[in-house]
Amino acid sequence: MIKIIFLGIVQGLTEFLPISSSGHLAILENFMKIQEPVGVTVFLHLGTFIATIVYFRKDIYEIIMGLIKKESSAIRYVINIIIGNIPIVVFAILFRDLIENTFTEVRLIMIFLGITGAVLLLTTIVRRGEKQISPLRALVIGISQMFAVFPGLSRSGLTISSGIFAQMERTEAFRFSFLLSLPAVFGANLLEFKEITSLPNPLEIIIGLIISFISGLIALRLLRSLVQKWFYLFGFYCLIISLVFLILETF
Repeated sequence: MIKIIFLGIVQGLTEFLPISSSGHLAILENFMKIQEPVGVTVFLHLGTFIATIVYFRKDIYEIIMGLIKKESSAIRYVINIIIGNIPIVVFAILFRDLIENTFTEVRLIMIFLGITGAVLLLTTIVRRGEKQISPLRALVIGISQMFAVFPGLSRSGLTISSGIFAQMERTEAFRFSFLLSLPAVFGANLLEFKEITSLPNPLEIIIGLIISFISGLIALRLLRSLVQKWFYLFGFYCLIISLVFLILETF
């Protein structure tokens, strides 16, 4: 039970903070010999997916109501989300085997984690912008989300950073990053459900889902509070973790 609680906390925090959940999963599996059963993983991911919906419930409600009322702003926003998700869908279909093979390459994952750290640090040299989302910015952010299918490359880190590089207002970059993720994460969760061969203890499922949900909400609140001034600090963390575990992998 302690293991499930630990995994739920790790999933919730690393899924949303720009430190790569897949990179930390590789560390757990290869260096700490802690492995998530497929059945548990699916429900941990479901917990963080629900956390995203709950956290952004007002934004989602406004978009849905805007679509019902045929408001142009809501229609444009949904179009931007669709544009932003095209790259990851095409890339995942064309290069599925390549993507899956990288999950066993621990050294490559740590290098990717280091790249995530470098990208986060580079946001400090960009002048603050006040621009909102547009089709071109949605495509740029979508391309960064596409590359984040590789383990070690943080989805939230790359997408928010791309928004910052595109001169978007930082809170809006944060908001669009996670609203953009909902269709892709929902599709990924459906695919994960198909891989379940046996269900773990129902109590473990419930506890894992609740813990990942709560820790996910905490992570979103934390990231929202840090995105304006302290977002780059996660870059130092990623670089340090990358370097430490690259050394351990070498020796």
